[in-house]
Amino acid sequence: MLIGRGKAFAWTLTSAGADIIDTYAETLCGGSKTKYLFKGRCRSMEKVAAGTISFGAAKTSATFHRTVHGPVIGYATDATTGKTVALSRRRSTYGRETVDLLFNQQLTYGRVHNAREFVKAAQKPPQTFNSFYVSATESAFTTTGLMPMRPAGVNPTLPVDGRGTYEWRGFLSAAAHPSAINPASGLIVNWNNKPAKDFPAGDGRFGSEGGLQRNLLLTTELARYPKAKLADAAMCTTLGEQACSELRGMIGIFDAPLGGGYGGWHQYMWKDLRSVLGQSVTAPYTVRYCGAGVLATCAGDLWAAIAAGAAEAVPALGADPAAWQEAVTTVGFSPVSRYTMQWTNRPSGIHQVMSFGQ
Repeated sequence: MLIGRGKAFAWTLTSAGADIIDTYAETLCGGSKTKYLFKGRCRSMEKVAAGTISFGAAKTSATFHRTVHGPVIGYATDATTGKTVALSRRRSTYGRETVDLLFNQQLTYGRVHNAREFVKAAQKPPQTFNSFYVSATESAFTTTGLMPMRPAGVNPTLPVDGRGTYEWRGFLSAAAHPSAINPASGLIVNWNNKPAKDFPAGDGRFGSEGGLQRNLLLTTELARYPKAKLADAAMCTTLGEQACSELRGMIGIFDAPLGGGYGGWHQYMWKDLRSVLGQSVTAPYTVRYCGAGVLATCAGDLWAAIAAGAAEAVPALGADPAAWQEAVTTVGFSPVSRYTMQWTNRPSGIHQVMSFGQ
């Protein structure tokens, strides 16, 4: 992941988390857990030696098996047959991990001169990133990645029959990737969010790709300042010096929920609450959960839950919520020998400032 600038432009990236991985259920054969059926043949899994793992004086040789789809990550029982199946994981970027360097090379060696050349160069990386370009006159956005085309009937969130019928049908064309060059609004806003409607998210983001995207916080605020200046980004001109000074004093307090900490339920809760409030909802749930759909009951339940949480926390943490702290739990783990490196403990996102002419 490389961000930076050229002679007269800058670029940056955010993680896209697109769907480039599938899990296959391999049908075992030959009375062995290391043989599987693929396109009518009983094949032996490839055995891969992964080196030696040391723990003190003890040493263990590490090996794993691969099918045509990828490494075997475990075994499971087929609920319909009661038989054991192997689970393997296919990733479109396998064996192509360093291809991203071709994109970096184009940028580093001055082979990108405008927004369209940037979007074309960004077609090279197999990894999934949202890529952005800006110069004094142009801006551009595109989503990179080697996106598999799945056959009809495949649910990418569930294991796929690995016997050969449901193989990938190629990859999404570059023209079909979400992108924009010099949008009429003059704005390109992204916060690791879904790049376009109906664009598939990876399994790790399951449940977080609903109608609520956190970049709405940015687009809503930006809409209030269509002619904003750079100084407005600091909010001091709007807040006033006293309020701005108080805000600066709060810098260093990072206690918001993790970006993915509520991904599995927040979208569902938000949709249910909008239904209870009588707002327009696409594909509403058949069941109203909060307060069984009764607004007053829902509101009462929510306030009661907050009060119950506070009542539980006060005896242990004190009466002042601003002073609540939780002890950090650490786990000592390292699969390799420790080494020293420079690093930065940063909050969400990369604070990137590019300076030209200096």
